[in-house]
Amino acid sequence: MKKIFRKKTIRTKIIGIVFLSIFLITLTLGYLSFHFSKRRLIVMLGDSSKSVATTIANFMNGDDIILIENNLEGINEKYFSGQRPALAYHENVSGEKSFRNEAVDLAAEKYTTYVSLLANVKEANGIESPINIYVRDKNRLRLILTSENTMAGGALYSMRPEALKALSKHIPQATGIYKDKDGTWISAFAPISFSFSTATSAIVEVNNKVDLYMNKLREELGMIILLCLAGFFVTAVIGYQLVDRLVETIKKVDDVARELEKENYNVKIKIKSHDEIGHLAQTFEKLRLSIRKKMDELKHSLLKEKKAHLESIIALTNAIELRDPYTRRHLYRVDKYALLIAKAMRLGRSDIEKLRYGCYIHDIGKIYIEDALLQKVQLSESDSITIKKHAEDGAKIIEGIPFLREAKEIILYHQERYDGKGYPKGLKGNDIPLLARIVAVADAFDAMTTDRPYKAKISFREAFEIIEKEAGTQFDPEVCAAFLKYRSRLEKISKKHFKF
Repeated sequence: MKKIFRKKTIRTKIIGIVFLSIFLITLTLGYLSFHFSKRRLIVMLGDSSKSVATTIANFMNGDDIILIENNLEGINEKYFSGQRPALAYHENVSGEKSFRNEAVDLAAEKYTTYVSLLANVKEANGIESPINIYVRDKNRLRLILTSENTMAGGALYSMRPEALKALSKHIPQATGIYKDKDGTWISAFAPISFSFSTATSAIVEVNNKVDLYMNKLREELGMIILLCLAGFFVTAVIGYQLVDRLVETIKKVDDVARELEKENYNVKIKIKSHDEIGHLAQTFEKLRLSIRKKMDELKHSLLKEKKAHLESIIALTNAIELRDPYTRRHLYRVDKYALLIAKAMRLGRSDIEKLRYGCYIHDIGKIYIEDALLQKVQLSESDSITIKKHAEDGAKIIEGIPFLREAKEIILYHQERYDGKGYPKGLKGNDIPLLARIVAVADAFDAMTTDRPYKAKISFREAFEIIEKEAGTQFDPEVCAAFLKYRSRLEKISKKHFKF
């Protein structure tokens, strides 16, 4: 399972890139759409609020605001101290004249007129929050008028940056969306003009509660997300189909490449496309044909070279046969026995080729041994020493022949024993090369089952028993087990193919 997830095919990579691109594009479009809607809402409500504030400011007289500001205390004391309705001050209980001070009377009249104006504007524009008139008091704002039927004049409030900017530049300003404990708002400020120079600055504040609009915007965002998801899945499905077709053509080229790795040059690329992949496929097909042609030529040359190698080996064995006719037949049989073992042990083609070379020339060193010694029935100790040198002498003979380099180990070590008591190096166990261990069993078996000048042959059954007995001592037990698989039919094979 882990291999499946770790394997990153070109299909996975391309589909991943396409899906990621579609997702990012969809996400970006969704964000931009929501951001545009939110920005549009802010601009629309801000402009609307600025328009209302500017209209109110145009109806306001700065001198009246100063008058009201200067008489706020008198207005509040006379007409709002008893919690009476804000506009019920024209008559008192005794019917006496309401105003003892003309300034307070005039200020109250202006106050009533402007409160009524603000209330009407608020109602006409569907504004839920109070519309307020402030004057600047250093870095704060003092409330002078409000659209509500209450007297709250004189209260101080902190000044928002937009209000300061409106007062400083005499240009209406609107806030962005902001939140407080009462909800979500957009406010607008418009400066009120004065007919004479004064240090007092007045400003109109219009507050729009936008919770309803924000809820609608969130609903719109939900719709945008759903549409984006739907668009993503539709585009992803279409993109997958397109990518799948593209990858399918690439996979055909990859399949042929895998066949070339297996040295199969007969798989044709069948892609009909006029794009870059089609051009790549055509080029790859030409390359395949060229490689197949070169491989055929190389195989032909290799066969010729191998034939020349075998002819060279045969020439060497002929040199031995001139002195000892038995040896050539012995080499042939050892080769066949060794091939049976190699087959049972499932050796590769390359090892089998080395094995065959080694079998044919494993006794090449006997060229240095005198004819009389080869024919002796009884060998002395010095004779045995001389004969044992044939392994090292044989290795020296092929020293300068490149294609027989791999057979050198067989020649040098085929007389070693698994228990380390062999010659010439006294190697033990797996330190002896495998191919030399195979030839050792095949060589010994043929020596036991054929007549030699110094000893008579024994039966196949007896030879098998000796091989089985010497497994792990003289011979490699694994090689012996492989050879003994042919126990029941080896004698028939031998009689049919070998001359003893």
